[in-house]
Amino acid sequence: MEQSKSSTRVAGVDVGKRRLDAAVHGSEDRLDVANIEEGREALIDWLKARSVSRVGLEATGGYERAVRTDLEAAGFEVVVHQPPEVRLFARLKRLKAKSDRIDAALIAAARAQVDAVKAAQDPRLTRLAERLTAYEQVSDHLARLKAFMEHVTLKDVARDLTIQMRALARLKAKLARSVLEEIKAHADLAERLKLLMSLPGVGPIVAAGLVVRMPELGAMSRGQAASLLGVAPFDRDSGQFRGQRFITGGRNRPRRLIYIAALSAKRCDPGLKAFAERLRDNGKPPKLIVVAVMRKLIEAANLVLSRGQPWAPA
Repeated sequence: MEQSKSSTRVAGVDVGKRRLDAAVHGSEDRLDVANIEEGREALIDWLKARSVSRVGLEATGGYERAVRTDLEAAGFEVVVHQPPEVRLFARLKRLKAKSDRIDAALIAAARAQVDAVKAAQDPRLTRLAERLTAYEQVSDHLARLKAFMEHVTLKDVARDLTIQMRALARLKAKLARSVLEEIKAHADLAERLKLLMSLPGVGPIVAAGLVVRMPELGAMSRGQAASLLGVAPFDRDSGQFRGQRFITGGRNRPRRLIYIAALSAKRCDPGLKAFAERLRDNGKPPKLIVVAVMRKLIEAANLVLSRGQPWAPA
């Protein structure tokens, strides 16, 4: 049973490349250690000595991964806050000063406001996420080089760039294979991949991205998947401004993948094609139509995983 805020001690950790600053909510206790294995062990001992059970971290470009892994292995409930969340919480509290020690206390206070207990991170998905991130970054770099090549006129520069692009293309293919092979090595993840690939427009990489980046799929109620992805329309009615709905927030990387799938699905799948055409005939703009198809796809992904049955179009 979840403990109440009054009986559960909460701490925040400001994660840097080299240092970790920790603070206990409602206390003047502070700790500053190196972000190395020995420092993380000292942090865990310090938190346990103060009966802390819930810890908040701020996402810092990957430097928080080892901290989160060690804390969860030690039995702590960990929530990783995005930097905008922490800064907005600071604005709410009217805190203008900023330092590592202040941020640690701020993260602890923000963590104290989170009632839900987050499930521990699956170490398999942590490895896969790092590999998938490498694939995505190589893909982006390759796309930038291809765009740059359109304006290159010097033969020697074009030759060197072509060699680099071929190497990146090989690395991209290798990373894609390794992601899929690692997913298929686990029966439960392989089954999720198979079910997601039954959806229109969803290929192996899109399905892999959903398996890795949206493990909550299959356990959410209607509308939650679209909200988590960032394609659910929200009201913005104030004063005389009425009627329009907007999407906001969500997980950017899986949303990019679902966008690609939606472009294909609305052309090739009869049901989604008819849906898109109906929206177009009603005067809806092209981007809104794509987002609506994305919303259909992610809700369908949640449905097939919850039922354990592949997608069967009506």
